Amino acid sequence: MDKEPYNEYLVVMPTGNCKGFNDIEGAKAYINMYYELRLDDVFHKDGYNDATEIGGDEYRYNVFTQLGAEEGAKCEIYKTVSFIEEINKELVFEDEKEEIISKLCEAKINFNIYDYSLDTVLANIQEVEYMEDYGTKISRM
Repeated sequence: MDKEPYNEYLVVMPTGNCKGFNDIEGAKAYINMYYELRLDDVFHKDGYNDATEIGGDEYRYNVFTQLGAEEGAKCEIYKTVSFIEEINKELVFEDEKEEIISKLCEAKINFNIYDYSLDTVLANIQEVEYMEDYGTKISRM
């Protein structure tokens, strides 16, 4: 790989748009904010003022289930280097490779995986696990 990516992590949104981050916490915060804004959109569209008006967490669960069904995907985090390595292996045309890799190495990534049909390439890469286990019981000593 000739170029080194500026960002260590790549967040891929359900729309295919990508955003780069140098720390996992920043990537997770961005994803959380995305889902909170999507939740707010549904609240306002349906005429609710806030989650307490409709029963708290149950509605949140229903809204996020609906969003998952509508969008068909979730936000995912990948190591940028792994994505670039896979592009080098999978793509045939050197000009296309150089263009894509150049975009992925920029500080501010303005890139959509669907513009280049790279969703199949991403399928070969292990995503970074960022979901934390909630609700697990902590044993007390």
